[in-house]
Amino acid sequence: MSRPSTAGAFDAPRWFLRSAPRTEAELVLYCVPHAGAGASFYRSWSALLPSWIDVAAVRLPGREHRIAEPPAVDPGQLAAAITADAAGRPYALFGHSMGGLLSFEVARLLAAADRPGPVRLAVSATAPPRTPVPSTISDLPQESLLAWLREQGAPHQVLQDPQLLELLIPPLRADSAWMETYRYRPGPSLPCPISVFAGEVDPRTRACELAEWSGETLAGCVVRRYPGDHFYLAHQPERLLGDLAEDLTPYRGKP
Repeated sequence: MSRPSTAGAFDAPRWFLRSAPRTEAELVLYCVPHAGAGASFYRSWSALLPSWIDVAAVRLPGREHRIAEPPAVDPGQLAAAITADAAGRPYALFGHSMGGLLSFEVARLLAAADRPGPVRLAVSATAPPRTPVPSTISDLPQESLLAWLREQGAPHQVLQDPQLLELLIPPLRADSAWMETYRYRPGPSLPCPISVFAGEVDPRTRACELAEWSGETLAGCVVRRYPGDHFYLAHQPERLLGDLAEDLTPYRGKP
């Protein structure tokens, strides 16, 4: 397991997108995107969540604002960035698909380093970390990769836009390669509770498997499913965000 990095000066706008900065908010919600995606996936969330939550969407290398950088997934660097940005404020982690697995590894790193961790970990459309990745897609030919994206419910407008695909494919391959080489390492359970969200017809997150997330925490786990597929949250996020805000309410105003 890598360790949280501490090198270099911290540049918050490089790492986090805040469409509606809330410097006085009581809690920060760090949102980690799915494979190939950027921080803009969460652009609308500030308007849909209570004002006491400061939404900070994670900007990973190789996409959008950081398109000039090689795409990469580094839990240690992200853990260090979150620690620097939170600056002692309570925070939660939310990750969709690959973002859920990356959020889990960040929480584990912080706990192992005895640094302040999230008050809650929320994972969406993410199989439990002990579950092997079901398919290898990082080295698929372009057409096969596009067919896979269609099966996962990727937005039609993205799949039909060559310019968007040119930006999407390199980070998607890099992110997928990280997932495919990921190996779960047994370790202490997290001290924070876990919220698990998923679409009811998502073939990658079966109900019987999602319950296994409870084995990764000492503080309880709740599982909720919603109408839709792997990208259920892109269509009607209000219900999900209402439940997420309810899960975070106990941590308002806590140091």
